[in-house]
Amino acid sequence: MSDPNFPPPPGGTPPPPPPPPGGGAPPPPPGGMPPQGPPPAAPPPGGFSGGGGFAPPPAQPYGGGGGGQVPRLEVGAAISYGWKKFTENIGPFVLLMLAVFVASIVITLVQRFLTPSGGGFLGLIWSLLIAFVGYVLISIVQAGVWRAGLGVTRGETPSVAQLTETTNIAPYILTSIAVGFIGVIGLALCVLPGIIWFFLTAFAPLLALDKGLSPVEAITTSINWVKDNAGQVFLVLLVAGLVYFAGWLVCCIGLLVSAPVALVAITYSYRALNNEPVAP
Repeated sequence: MSDPNFPPPPGGTPPPPPPPPGGGAPPPPPGGMPPQGPPPAAPPPGGFSGGGGFAPPPAQPYGGGGGGQVPRLEVGAAISYGWKKFTENIGPFVLLMLAVFVASIVITLVQRFLTPSGGGFLGLIWSLLIAFVGYVLISIVQAGVWRAGLGVTRGETPSVAQLTETTNIAPYILTSIAVGFIGVIGLALCVLPGIIWFFLTAFAPLLALDKGLSPVEAITTSINWVKDNAGQVFLVLLVAGLVYFAGWLVCCIGLLVSAPVALVAITYSYRALNNEPVAP
């Protein structure tokens, strides 16, 4: 369509030039360069292709862009990683552990204050109820500690604020209750079944907290992991427990160091079992 503001050239559109003698191609334009069409348009920002499709951006490495690698399930590597991450986050880890200690002491004192010394059957029921509520509260506090350990493997800095996060807290609490309830029954029956149960379900609360799995899914996955890697998992949990106990022997003050080291070692092993990279 012609623009009404610009009239057509006099005489209308000129006819095309006649073909050259001999039926050959028309002569090249002045300058000796062959005629070329317009260059292809570059794709617009955002990854849209020329055909109208959308090309997704390249996948980012797990761990907040830290470019980590999938760890090895080895006790030495796990403890070394725990020590490395503790030394890189000494201040935040110490503050976090102090907050955990204060919260645990307050919960324990409230439990003792509310637990009756006698009272027969009703007193027993009330004591069990107080113990159950205390167990749930302690589990919530421990959830914040596990969040710190999981966050460190993603390259995040531990924080006291992680004690109040609520993401996946419901499946975590339900899983912790299921693991603890069945474990107590196992300990009451013959001790050994309870120990085996706690060993097999060691990663169930982490799975519920990190992935939001139901108690059944978390427990089943943990059992399968441990059965397939029983030797290495046993060594990791044993050495992590010894590290934790060593800190407790030093007037409990050593737990400010040993607890984070053991914690991160276990979350490192959790990532290894799940084939997930960890932050370097």
